[in-house]
Amino acid sequence: MILTSAFLVLILVTILSLVFYSVYIDEDDYWDPESIANGSLHNFTGILKIHCTNPDLELSESAFKLIFENLSKRLTDVYSHSPALGRYFVMAEVVSFSKENNSASYLLWFAVPPETEEFMKSRMSEGFVMNILRQNIYDKEEMDGLNIPDCTNMTLDPTSLSVTQIQTGE
Repeated sequence: MILTSAFLVLILVTILSLVFYSVYIDEDDYWDPESIANGSLHNFTGILKIHCTNPDLELSESAFKLIFENLSKRLTDVYSHSPALGRYFVMAEVVSFSKENNSASYLLWFAVPPETEEFMKSRMSEGFVMNILRQNIYDKEEMDGLNIPDCTNMTLDPTSLSVTQIQTGE
């Protein structure tokens, strides 16, 4: 009798747990795109060095265009697919390239809803934003899709990465 009662209680607890679990809604899974679009902007600028297997190579304008497009796409992919920042990401753009030290300057835009502003202070820190890109570069340093003569392997330098917040506001 006691064994049967314990078994029935165990079954009842299991069923109740499954019912409560199935009706639970995680607020992080659902977000309002309009509240993000109307949120405050967090803009960052950064610099990243690019290395070529042939350091003496003079890149052509078409090579720079390929690098710009490839790096812009990579920045967009990294931040738009980030579990932490993907929903807040607006745009990434490579704005310049320095031939002297082979470094690219880029801009990042994020929009954060006002109600999560306090929560996002730690996520929108320079270090957090930088480390998302740094981890991606450590995972894959090579830049794919570049067909540049005399530079068969173009890589990004994760140790050269810098990110600075340039604007926060409405």
